[in-house]
Amino acid sequence: MMRRACTLAPAMLACCAASHAGQGGAPWAASLELEAGLRAPQPGARRPARLSVDASWEYQAGADWRFKLADRFEHIGGTQRRSINTVKDAYLSWTTSAESAIDIGRVNPRQGVAAGYNPSDYFRARAVRSVVSVDPETLRRSRSGTYLVQGQRVWDGGSVSALLAPRIGAGHDDDNTNARGRALLVGSVRLAPDFQPQALLLVEEGAAPQLGINLSALLGDALTAHAEWSGGRQRDLLARALGGEGGRGGRAWRNRLAAGATYTAANRMSLTAELHWCGAALGKQEWAALARRPAQYWAYRDFVRREQEPPTRKGLFAMLVWPDALRPRLDLSVVAKHDPQDRSSLLWSEARWRLDEADLALQWTHVRGGAWDQYPAHGERNSWRLLAQWYL
Repeated sequence: MMRRACTLAPAMLACCAASHAGQGGAPWAASLELEAGLRAPQPGARRPARLSVDASWEYQAGADWRFKLADRFEHIGGTQRRSINTVKDAYLSWTTSAESAIDIGRVNPRQGVAAGYNPSDYFRARAVRSVVSVDPETLRRSRSGTYLVQGQRVWDGGSVSALLAPRIGAGHDDDNTNARGRALLVGSVRLAPDFQPQALLLVEEGAAPQLGINLSALLGDALTAHAEWSGGRQRDLLARALGGEGGRGGRAWRNRLAAGATYTAANRMSLTAELHWCGAALGKQEWAALARRPAQYWAYRDFVRREQEPPTRKGLFAMLVWPDALRPRLDLSVVAKHDPQDRSSLLWSEARWRLDEADLALQWTHVRGGAWDQYPAHGERNSWRLLAQWYL
């Protein structure tokens, strides 16, 4: 299997290069990514190949009007062959003045300062239609947009924005980012040259208001600390996943927190470490008890995956990013996750070689823990992937 996958890389790049002719200078950007499994999750199994096409286009209509369109198409082969199309952005932007702008259409709003878990990123729910990577930033870039109207205003020392996303379609749609009507108010004020906290207020149809705070501070030339918090009255995740059955179900104040720091060395290598807390997720005893009810266990796992929430209450996260490591154009990335409740862990690493118009990447994923623990439950304990990505 490894020999067959390795021979795919030249063919991938040749296919991509044939598509590049005559496209220079266009007001749009695109990338094509092909993935082949060097090693499947289980012995004797075959990992399906994956094809992804990511394209974006911007049109400037005068000095004040701009239109942006971004789309991602994926085809996954194998026995569970399927195609997924994700509209990331499709909106019209009007710059009313040097300090103000209004956006209308399908927008991908992103909030938060943490790297591994973003409690205040309120529009992440149901936005990831295909989980193609462990890298959190890759998931944020590839998620679906939300139909909304957004107004923004900035000034020296602060900013404020407000957005309104109406309910469109049935509320039970798994991939409907407008399943519920929502309004979000975001404001920030600079209290010091390197300290500008941000406050958020979310009002959601059928739910209590949620509050959020984002903090980031420079502690030295190479160290930055950050904290992200969200809180409000709501049901626990198990009750929401099972429709009120199997969980406590009652509304209570629940906190979410991601706090950590990032150290950047002189060689541009950065290391981020974070502590995650989700008060709406399951504690140690509840998580262990749920594993004895397989139907409810998988319903809960599927729900938290769509909501982009952790299934357990506590989590540890670390990420290393090293551009131009060891030699120019060779980037190294590592993501490590650990669940203190069931002691399972995940380690993901990538070596990416940046060519002039393409990338070659080799990824390794290793998981430890019991069969019903958080990270090994889907069966991928030790696997390799080869990716070729070409940029237009």
